[in-house]
Amino acid sequence: MRLEVHGVAAAATLAVMVLLALLPSYWMLLASLRGDEALAAWPPRFMPRWGELTFDAYRVVLGQARTWAWLGNSLLITGASLLATLAIAAPAAYALSRADGRTMGSLGALIFVSKLLPATILLTPLYVMARVFGLLNSPAAVVFGNLSFAVPLATFVLKGYFDAIPRAMDEAAMIDGASRLRILVTIVLPNALPAVLAVAIYVFIVSWNDFIFARTFLAGGNATTITVGATMFMGEQETRWNQLMAIGCLATLPCLAFFLLLQRHLSRGLASMGH
Repeated sequence: MRLEVHGVAAAATLAVMVLLALLPSYWMLLASLRGDEALAAWPPRFMPRWGELTFDAYRVVLGQARTWAWLGNSLLITGASLLATLAIAAPAAYALSRADGRTMGSLGALIFVSKLLPATILLTPLYVMARVFGLLNSPAAVVFGNLSFAVPLATFVLKGYFDAIPRAMDEAAMIDGASRLRILVTIVLPNALPAVLAVAIYVFIVSWNDFIFARTFLAGGNATTITVGATMFMGEQETRWNQLMAIGCLATLPCLAFFLLLQRHLSRGLASMGH
């Protein structure tokens, strides 16, 4: 009986947590489908009335060329950040995993500690570097900003997974004449695929949701990303909340789709790393 009570209590607690987690998303979706009059109603209604829902806000948002430009910029920056992170972090993690000595261990710890630095501290030196190299108002500047926090964590996570892959597999491949790079690409990465995909999900979501680097390095207008562009629906005199929520829902879809596509591999990767 006591176990049944604990089970019911755990299920109820989980249900409450899920509802609280989904409430902001539900309200954002509901607000995007309401007209101005329904949004202004007080007290706010959590359940829509029949006939009050409309797609007018989505028609307005999707009918603007700048929305598609923002989405394209976000996809370009996120894709470049993801590929560059994996290209840098995988060899670095492999080198740290297979190297011996205190120096390499200290270097690995230093890479992880660099992840602890907040973006606000990195913003000024990155801005100066972008200006010196002529990268301001370029997506490349935002990509480098994303790499500053994505690469250290990706390296640390992949190293932990590479450590679990027996070195005997590397030695056998080297006897057959394989280089270190070939071993990484053909042996280590395929065996570490769950961890690689878990890192890919993290980098994609964080890079897509970036605001501070895009707001600082890009000029704005059609040249910015969807996260920064959403703020343009907020004015000093008036804010069209249904259009703002519509752009928010559109900005959420790529992250949700990418996560759902790879979430099975994410679960496997986290479980494997736990062992």
